[in-house]
Amino acid sequence: MSKTEKIKKEVGADTQDTYLESKYSSYRTKKDNENQVENAKGTTKRFFKLLTPYWFSVAIVCIASVASTFVNVLAPDYMADLITSAQYSIEDFAANGTHINFGGITEPGSITYQLAVLGALYILLGVFTFVQQYAGAGVTQKLVFNLRNQVNRKLSNMPLSYFDKNTKGEIISKIVNDIDNVSANLQNSFLTVLTGVIQVIGSLVMMLRTGNWVMTVASIFLVPFSGTIAYKISKISKKWFSRYWSSMGAMNGHVEEMYSGHSLVKIFNHENQSIDEFRTINTNLKNNSFAANMIAGILNPILTLFKNINYVSVCIIGGCYYIGTWFNTGVSIRNTLPIGSIEAFLSYSSMFTTPITNISKMINNIQSSLASAERVFRLLDEEEQTPDNTENEPDSLLNGNVRFENVRFRYKEDTPLIENFSLTADPGHLVAIVGPTGAGKTTIVNLLMRFYDIQGGHIYLDGIDIMTMSRNRLRENFGMVLQDTWLFKGTIKENICYGVDNATDEQIEFAAKSANIHDYIMSLPDGYETKLTEDGANISQGQRQLITIARALLKDPKVLILDEATSSVDTRTEALIQQAMQELMKGRTSFVIAHRLSTIKNADNIIVMRHGSIVEQGTHKELLKKDGFYAKLYNSQFTGGIPEDIE
Repeated sequence: MSKTEKIKKEVGADTQDTYLESKYSSYRTKKDNENQVENAKGTTKRFFKLLTPYWFSVAIVCIASVASTFVNVLAPDYMADLITSAQYSIEDFAANGTHINFGGITEPGSITYQLAVLGALYILLGVFTFVQQYAGAGVTQKLVFNLRNQVNRKLSNMPLSYFDKNTKGEIISKIVNDIDNVSANLQNSFLTVLTGVIQVIGSLVMMLRTGNWVMTVASIFLVPFSGTIAYKISKISKKWFSRYWSSMGAMNGHVEEMYSGHSLVKIFNHENQSIDEFRTINTNLKNNSFAANMIAGILNPILTLFKNINYVSVCIIGGCYYIGTWFNTGVSIRNTLPIGSIEAFLSYSSMFTTPITNISKMINNIQSSLASAERVFRLLDEEEQTPDNTENEPDSLLNGNVRFENVRFRYKEDTPLIENFSLTADPGHLVAIVGPTGAGKTTIVNLLMRFYDIQGGHIYLDGIDIMTMSRNRLRENFGMVLQDTWLFKGTIKENICYGVDNATDEQIEFAAKSANIHDYIMSLPDGYETKLTEDGANISQGQRQLITIARALLKDPKVLILDEATSSVDTRTEALIQQAMQELMKGRTSFVIAHRLSTIKNADNIIVMRHGSIVEQGTHKELLKKDGFYAKLYNSQFTGGIPEDIE
């Protein structure tokens, strides 16, 4: 059943104004409940498990990070020696008027030698950084590539009920937006944290190596405060980032549903309500985005302030060590420091505080990534459809004998639907299923195709319980032509042979001729290579329906499921579709969900359903003679009246 038909049945003339509001109210409640589930530690642990297959590349990243950080930490030490040597040479030149001796590249301690070592260190730093970035990008893209594949495989194994409960936009948001967010932040966050931790340890070691405890303490004094603040703020921002990405999913869901059903929106004059709903969701998205980014943005000026205070403190204390006295107190300092050592200390101080500041800033990106990863993992943890049982897997396609035996099924455990349902359809027979809305007609088809699994009883195909064969083997025996004519963006030829590998041009043309669509296709400039837009919007409804019939004919199934789809086409096209359906049903077991009862007069067996049970069955003439429920349904379509006892 198409989305349009579902809404038409759910929405009456007096209730369409409140339909979307009630629908999205429950949707928002569901999203709010999702946001309450937060397990950053578990999500992080699970995320790192995904890196296990790429341990070699991760090891290269780690080694390159350690090497680049080691070189980066060594450089200020050599820079200090270079500055000190240059200082002494300049002072000697000023005092004695001698020329500055740069020395040779082979003379350790000379200015030239120190410049060469420093240059070599920075070249190595560039090489190691390139390796680190290159390997890191490879790990990131491989991980995201496989994560998308996992999500895609997961969706392929999800039961139909999952797609009934979640909008397309929400699902698309998880596989596109959330994984993109993880991809965008993963590499930078991982490398920033990894190199930052190594750099903090290395710079601290180098500061302690100098033995100057005063300047070391001054360099690290404010770090615990900034770390605590960053931790507190990140916990708050995590909640808002999670709400932001959920709001993004709600936005995608609304846009997808409203614009794919824009005709229905206009039919019900629901444009204003749709716009109001969009504004509500957009406002929620804006507020969540503002809160998340505002809270995350608070961290930057606070950490920058602490970093600057820290840097100025080291500069002042370093100046005191250079001049040899504490400020203006006159108290002398025993161990003065040359300007080169002070410069090195400033570099190490910056190396110590900058990574902490960067990591603290990156925490917000990490929290955003974790919020997205948590939503993706929540999808991956959804319960899949029951595994296939191939105990009685047939070797070839079957004959088409279908038997329901005491079948029971409920969408909700406390709401009865199909109870003790039994039915037999012999090969080559046409079985029509009729009944009022909600009687369970479409549910019978869903159970037969195993879109849902029965909760009691058995369904047999040629004597084989369908629960003991794989879904793929089962569905190979079925062809479906539904009211909702699903066509994808591609050529007419590709749409007709969808699901049939290696179909020849002759077979495709034969199917099209049998479906009365060949002449129309050949009238097009590109014939069978004519490109269809999404859902075949560039051809008429009747032509789309005939193409789906040709697709079913090409598959040559043993069992057909037809959902009458002629109500929205003109009389001539309806006649063509009916003729094509008659050709399609020849020699096959056919189930027809009938809405216009005049089209099933020739059915071998008409099943009349009410409240999930068969209340009558027989041929058209037999049922009319009974003057029962079917007769009332049939006559009501001609008189225009609806009997009081028909829902």
